[in-house]
Amino acid sequence: MTVYTETVVHLAPPAFADEAPYQVVIVTRDDNTRVTGRVEGEHLHIGDTVVEASVLDGVPYFRKA
Repeated sequence: MTVYTETVVHLAPPAFADEAPYQVVIVTRDDNTRVTGRVEGEHLHIGDTVVEASVLDGVPYFRKA
């Protein structure tokens, strides 16, 4: 899986305000589908190879492979 695009959320909605800033990525899976998720660990860049580290409340968290 690879990072298709990424951004850092600095001004988050109220439910996530305590977690800002945080990184959101769109990842291209091996079957060429894409999924949006959050980042666990170090900052990711476009083209980085990632693995799904966990799922919390239905949200996938990715980290560098």
